Amino acid sequence: MKITEIEIKNFRAFRETCSINLHKKGKNLLIYGENGSGKSSLYLALKFFLESSEDDSCMSKNHQNIFTKGDNRYIKLHIRADQQSREHIYEWSQSTNEANDDLIIEASKTKGFIDYKALLETHYVHRERGTVNVFELLIENLLANTISVITGRSLAEDWDDLQPPFPRRNAMNQIVILEEQVENFNQELASRLEELQKKASEILNKFGYDVALEFDFQGIAYNREEKILDGKQILLKIKFFEREISTHQSFLNEAKLSAIAIAIYFSSILLQPDSKLKILALDDVLIGLDMSNRLPVINILKKYFSEYQIFFMTYDRSWYEIVKQRMADSEWKYAEFYFSKTDEYEVPIYVEDRAYLEKAKEYFNANDYKACVIYLRTAFEVAIKRFCDKKNLKVRYCENPKDLTSEDFWQPIKEGKRKDGTPFLDQTRIGEIELYRSIILNPISHSRIVSVAKKEISEAIEAVEKLEAELK
Repeated sequence: MKITEIEIKNFRAFRETCSINLHKKGKNLLIYGENGSGKSSLYLALKFFLESSEDDSCMSKNHQNIFTKGDNRYIKLHIRADQQSREHIYEWSQSTNEANDDLIIEASKTKGFIDYKALLETHYVHRERGTVNVFELLIENLLANTISVITGRSLAEDWDDLQPPFPRRNAMNQIVILEEQVENFNQELASRLEELQKKASEILNKFGYDVALEFDFQGIAYNREEKILDGKQILLKIKFFEREISTHQSFLNEAKLSAIAIAIYFSSILLQPDSKLKILALDDVLIGLDMSNRLPVINILKKYFSEYQIFFMTYDRSWYEIVKQRMADSEWKYAEFYFSKTDEYEVPIYVEDRAYLEKAKEYFNANDYKACVIYLRTAFEVAIKRFCDKKNLKVRYCENPKDLTSEDFWQPIKEGKRKDGTPFLDQTRIGEIELYRSIILNPISHSRIVSVAKKEISEAIEAVEKLEAELK
C-alpha cells in the first residue's frame, strides 16, 4: 500500500488547497524547502493524520491557517494497494474522520516520524546530567507499540497495567500478582532492548565511527513500603574506541551524537509490528551531521527501508541535490517549497519540476492575483538564474548567495551577447520585462496588486512565458 496523492487545505502554512501527486506507484518524496516554506506543515499533516485514530485533537483550530476564513480545512490521503488497484481516499476534517479505518490504525503503529527535535531527546536534554536515562523515551514512545511475546499486547498496554493505584499493603494476593506482572514486564523489556541494541549497533556501524552503544536495564521493582515502582532507568552507555565514556553526551561531538540518535530511532522503527502501509518521514534530521557524515544515511535508507514510503525533507540545497543524484529516479519524486508573502498573507510555494509558471496561471484563473504574482516572479527569477548558470555568465560576488537579487542575474543577460556577437534578447523583450518588473515582478509591488489591472497581469504572464522560451 502506498500514498499516491496528498491534499491539504487551510492547514497550518497551507492557505487554500495544496495537492501533491505521488503517481499511481506511490513514489517516495524528497523535498527541499526554505525555513518557513511549509515542509514541516506537510510533515505534521501526515503525522497528525496517522495519529488521529488515537487522538483527534490534532485537527483543532490551532492548526488552521490563520489567513483563511471559515472552518473548511482538511487533509486527504489517496492510497492504492498497487498501480492496478482502485484508489481509496481517506479524509480527515472537522466533519469527517476516516483515520479510524483499520489500515490507518495499523499504519499509525508502525510509522516512523523523526525530526531534529526528536533526536534531542536521546542526548541533548541530558547535557547537564551525569547519565542519559532513555526509559521514558523508549517505553512511552519508541517501543510503545512493539508486541510482547509473553502477553501478545503492546509494551504500552503492559506498562499501563503497572500504573497506580497499587494494592493496599495488606492485600498480599494482589501484591504477588503485581510483582509477577513486573517480572514478566522486565523479561519482555530486556528481550526488546537486546533486539534494539543489536539493530542499533548494526546501523551505527554504517557511519564508520569507533562507537558502540549499550542499554543498561537492571529491571523495575515494586516497593511495598513506598507503594511505588523503583528502577525506572534504561541508561544509554557509550564506548569510544572500546573505552566507556561516563558522560558521552558532553564528550562526543555533534556528528557522533546525531549518528547514535539516528541509529536508535531507525532501529526502533524496524522493531514495530508489520503493516501494509509503511511510512517513514524525516524532517531535517541531519542538521547535526556534515556532508560526509550524511552520505551513510542514504545507504541505510536503501538497505533497511526499501519497503517504506519515505518522505525526506531538508532545508539544505546541496544535500537535496546529492540525494537526488544518488536515489533511483523511478522510485522518487522531487519537489521544492519556497516562502513568499503579500501584504495580507504568507504563501508557501510548492513546485514540481520547477513548473512555477503553470502555478501562476492556476492562481490567475482562480482570481487570486497576489498568489499568482508571487509564482510569476519566482518563474522569472528561476529562468534568469538557470540561464546565467548555463552560460557561465558573470554575476556579482556575494558572500551569502541569498543576498543576491534578481537584478544581479537580469543585468548580465540583458547586456550579454552570444558568440556571434548578437544579443541574448532583443530590445522589445527587454523592454517588456523591464516594464513588468517595475509593476509586478518584484516583491515591493505585491502590496499594490489590487490596483493593477487583470490585463496587465495577463500580459506579464505572457512576457515571462516568452522570456522562458527564448532563454531555453
